[in-house]
Amino acid sequence: MGAVSGLAHRARLRCRAGFAACLLGASSLVTPAALAQVQIPLPQAAFTLPAYWFKLEAAPRANDAGSALERRPVVIGLHGCGGALDTKGQLNPIWRRYAAYFAAERMHFVVPDSFSPRGVQSVCATPSRQRTVHETDRREDVFAAIAWLAEQPSVDPSRIFVLGWSHGGQTALLVADASDSFVKAQKIRPKAVAAFYPGCDQPLKMWTYQLEAPLLVMIGELDDWTRADTCAGLRDKVKRGQPGAPFELEIYLGSYHGFDGLGPVRTMENVGNTKSGKATVGGNPAAQKASHARLFEFVAAQTAEPLRLSHEERLKVKPLPLPLAAPP
Repeated sequence: MGAVSGLAHRARLRCRAGFAACLLGASSLVTPAALAQVQIPLPQAAFTLPAYWFKLEAAPRANDAGSALERRPVVIGLHGCGGALDTKGQLNPIWRRYAAYFAAERMHFVVPDSFSPRGVQSVCATPSRQRTVHETDRREDVFAAIAWLAEQPSVDPSRIFVLGWSHGGQTALLVADASDSFVKAQKIRPKAVAAFYPGCDQPLKMWTYQLEAPLLVMIGELDDWTRADTCAGLRDKVKRGQPGAPFELEIYLGSYHGFDGLGPVRTMENVGNTKSGKATVGGNPAAQKASHARLFEFVAAQTAEPLRLSHEERLKVKPLPLPLAAPP
């Protein structure tokens, strides 16, 4: 057993002995650095893409005598129709929470802000035909972020994972489309993709949609904003054209849009893309726990990165602090 793998094994034993001990042991391999706001070049735009970069500080490889940093997987988090920021212009707490989850598993995390540089705060109340920021724009943002990440010495470019919520999940579906000429032209593509409650209508209508990478879709049975049956239809369509396609679909019973959140179920008014102009949103504790476990099992399998924490331990990790560090 090598030095680094031996450390991981001992850290895992500490995890089993107790959560606090696991957090102490985690620093022997990587520790989360302070959040930094970075600017990512966009080749086809006159502006840069702001992104919130939760960079890990990786331990040296055992055979490099401390001269090189271990390259780690990275997760790109794609915000929903409400944007990456809260009403005060601060990074939404959900991103600090997920950054802490992935940091505990020794993975970098970055959140591109696709709305602010385009002068948009939210598109939730805007019908698709009236929106000025579309999933195809955000797909370009994702691949610009991938190109930037590939240049970071602590990132393993072969283990880049894309994870989106709602509008960001719809973007993730396009990122995974093997039939698209823009996707095919990219030098580096994600290892795998996951989406929480995306609208599957657009790719379902496409004749040529095929998977570029393994895909996990998680959606609520009762979702009246982005319907589960369209995602089931997309899975079936992909499987017919690609019998061995790695398309995994989880439908959570008794769950609405945003089932992985912590808030109560409520009716949201002024929704742009439903017939009634309303949608039901809110958390479901059982689905939240189940989807969290499913997500991390999928990420671990696709990145060949064994999980350090149990799912119960990970959910107890505190969000990472907000103060920004200087860009790397």
